[in-house]
Amino acid sequence: MKMLPFVASMAVVSALAGCQGSAVYYHRDPGRQIVVLDQREISIIPLGNDMWEAYGGKQGGWFGTDFDKQKARQIEGIEKVTGCRVISTEFPDKKNDNKLLIHAKVDCSAQLGR
Repeated sequence: MKMLPFVASMAVVSALAGCQGSAVYYHRDPGRQIVVLDQREISIIPLGNDMWEAYGGKQGGWFGTDFDKQKARQIEGIEKVTGCRVISTEFPDKKNDNKLLIHAKVDCSAQLGR
């Protein structure tokens, strides 16, 4: 009988360990900043070493142009938060079919407005 509480607690821990790629992770990250562009919320989180992550900004469609607008919005959000130029981006493959998550490298020597 004492094994049941242990198994139950391990199931909860295992379920929560997968939260980093979910919306729950982005709402709880202490480094998160929110940018609203075109009435769409984007969470911006530092990853370290000039790498940033943006989550959100969904356009609301499935056409290629919708994803292009969403990506441009995510890049603009990272540039607004960092004050630096985004020099490269990638969409992580894992659980990212709708491309709500993007990773970007910034160059702060190429600061915006200079």
